[in-house]
Amino acid sequence: MTVTHPASDNTDAEQYVSIGHNETIPPFFPLEALWNRFTDIMLWIAALITGLLVVPICVDIVTRTFFGFAINGIIEISTLSLIPIAFFAIGFLAVSRQHIQIDLFFDMFSVRNRVRLVFLANLVCFCASAIMVRQTFIAGAEQPELTPFLFLPIQWFIWVTTVGFFCAAVAFFFRLLHSLRDLHTGRDAMGLLLTVACLAFLIALPFMYRASDVRLSGLIIGCLGFFVLLSLLLLRVPVGFAMIFIAVLGLICLKRTPEQALSIVGDIPYLHTADFILTAIPMFMLMGELALRSGLASDLFECANRWLGRFPGGLATASVGGCAGFSAVCGDSLPTVITMSKVALPSMRKYNYDLGLATGALAAGGTLGILIPPSIGFIFYSVITEVSVGRLFMAAILPGIMVTLLFVAVIIIQVTRNPSLAPRGEKFSLSEKMISLVYLLPVFGLFFLVVGGILAGIFTPGEGGAVGSAGAFLYALARGRMTLRILLEAIYSTAILSGKIFLILAGAFCFGAFLSDSRLPQLLASFITGLDVNRYVVLSVIIAMYIILGTCMNILPLMLLTLPSIYPTIEALGFDGVWFGVLAVMLMELGLITPPMGMVVFTLASVAPDIPMWTIFKGVLPFVLALFVGIVLVALFPQIALWLPNLMFG
Repeated sequence: MTVTHPASDNTDAEQYVSIGHNETIPPFFPLEALWNRFTDIMLWIAALITGLLVVPICVDIVTRTFFGFAINGIIEISTLSLIPIAFFAIGFLAVSRQHIQIDLFFDMFSVRNRVRLVFLANLVCFCASAIMVRQTFIAGAEQPELTPFLFLPIQWFIWVTTVGFFCAAVAFFFRLLHSLRDLHTGRDAMGLLLTVACLAFLIALPFMYRASDVRLSGLIIGCLGFFVLLSLLLLRVPVGFAMIFIAVLGLICLKRTPEQALSIVGDIPYLHTADFILTAIPMFMLMGELALRSGLASDLFECANRWLGRFPGGLATASVGGCAGFSAVCGDSLPTVITMSKVALPSMRKYNYDLGLATGALAAGGTLGILIPPSIGFIFYSVITEVSVGRLFMAAILPGIMVTLLFVAVIIIQVTRNPSLAPRGEKFSLSEKMISLVYLLPVFGLFFLVVGGILAGIFTPGEGGAVGSAGAFLYALARGRMTLRILLEAIYSTAILSGKIFLILAGAFCFGAFLSDSRLPQLLASFITGLDVNRYVVLSVIIAMYIILGTCMNILPLMLLTLPSIYPTIEALGFDGVWFGVLAVMLMELGLITPPMGMVVFTLASVAPDIPMWTIFKGVLPFVLALFVGIVLVALFPQIALWLPNLMFG
């Protein structure tokens, strides 16, 4: 399989208007074409490691379950495999322009200003990549330790991150050359000077601050860094690299020496990726990709369409139902929205659905991926708070059903008020509806295989993704829907998705280190928990905090930053930890579709690049309100979350 690499953002002002699409643009130099091919090879290495990782994990589960012995070193192998999975893809993402970025206001600028913004984004990404190349290489050179079981030098794996960032840096260097050519074609020397001057000023600002007599509190520096980051993101700088760039500048302001600040970010990519629990990310994504290619996702949509298609906005309603079903075999929101968008969006386009309604329903339905178990969000919450993951999974089932019904209600209300938004779907007989229920059997089978195994303690949540991937593969094989090409496509797509998410995680952890050093999250949490008011007032403030932070941060770093400070207070106030876990994940689910930085919206926009991001955000707003209603209901009536786990576990 080969992938066409768009090697430039435009060749002239007219071509530029289609930026963000995967049009083919010839490489600038022959060397660039070779480099594009090299990044494709690196991605394939990451993909093959992802696919092969399922085998030792599943073999280890079988041997310890049925034969009473574990295979030594499996955890270490799995953990170390995450490093190439995470970082061998980012060069390809830079070449193919698939990094997650915000296009919310991009189309509002003139063509000339868009060319300038592309040049700025490429310049920021090149600087961030170059910094990470230097610092990760130094971090590796200073690491003398060996891995505990295989006795491999840890520095090798730190240097794997160096290779990944080097691939990205070279790719962004070529993109800079394209941007310079575009500025020259447009005779925009002033734009070139202004862009370089602005970035140079931004880089020099921390050093000017250190040389001056002015001293700002960490809180103010943290707020300023947050504001500059938001500005860069709105100017279409890719999310992961923008976070790294601002984290470096902010840490230079806060640390004693610039070298001390830089050393922090050099350690982060390896330290925060080589974590066994993070195997859940590529494994659950692979499970979703295999489920998609096995036809399971389309079967789910067909079943939902037969039962719900005659409702007002039937295909949109079926999309939400399909998302809910697919969430039970996926575990994360981003693969859910990507998969169901590929299945459902073409049908809604065919029947002339309003694009705002169609994408809004898919974006909202995609958020169910981190609410309906098995969920990566609950796995991380369990690790941080030591709350039973089994109780959390059971607690999320009723809220997940409730939120699904709220989303369906939003669609019905909108289409009833304005029938032009969506036509009614095809009518099916009762026998056709009953036959379609057969499509649900593999979903329930995978759900009980993964969730049941986790609840029974047979395997860990991270291993559950590998078991689910194996189950989805065997199901596709049994249905005659699995070929070598389909398998390669699944692992290839998984590698791309994993690269996107791990880069954002690396950026988020770098930015989190800056925020932590500024003490902004801790001060905010201390302020909230120190309020001498009724505990429900404190809870309301915590909810507001999560809604605000959730719009700007991924769920995983947000949990890592806030829960260590917030959770002890939640316990001290007498709130149930399982109930608060459901509430916290729902709040973070809300952040995934809330402007200005809803991650699910960005992901959906990458699947449908011809639909303006403004259209998606506008379409998702009614669902934001519905989800907020669900959060209020769970907050007011905790038994919605607690009844099922209390019934099962006592």
